[in-house]
Amino acid sequence: MKHLAVAAALILCSAQTVACSLSDALSTRYGISFSGFKTPIPAATAPDMTDPGSFIRVAVRDNSKVADGFRHTIVMNTKTKTAWVLRTGGFASVYDWFGPVDAQHVPLQNCGSNHMPADLRAL
Repeated sequence: MKHLAVAAALILCSAQTVACSLSDALSTRYGISFSGFKTPIPAATAPDMTDPGSFIRVAVRDNSKVADGFRHTIVMNTKTKTAWVLRTGGFASVYDWFGPVDAQHVPLQNCGSNHMPADLRAL
């Protein structure tokens, strides 16, 4: 029984380590990290959410262990294949949108189906 519990814990942990291809692709393309972007993304307003069912959100993994670094969330319109990046946190506690950027040829493997809340401030 003890071995079964350990095996279940390992399976759950390994499932979480599989990265979302959308997050990986955009993080690589724009150099998204706790300190911002290496390649600039234009500032924007929040995406128009009149059709919230067509949007997904994906948190960008941050392994930096920097307490006052930025956190990033990618919001993608699955119909238009465009994405926005929401930057939060940081030393001054920001809430900034960037984009839209092209996500036309970015697969959504391992991204789950985290559909957007009606209130974007809930992110």
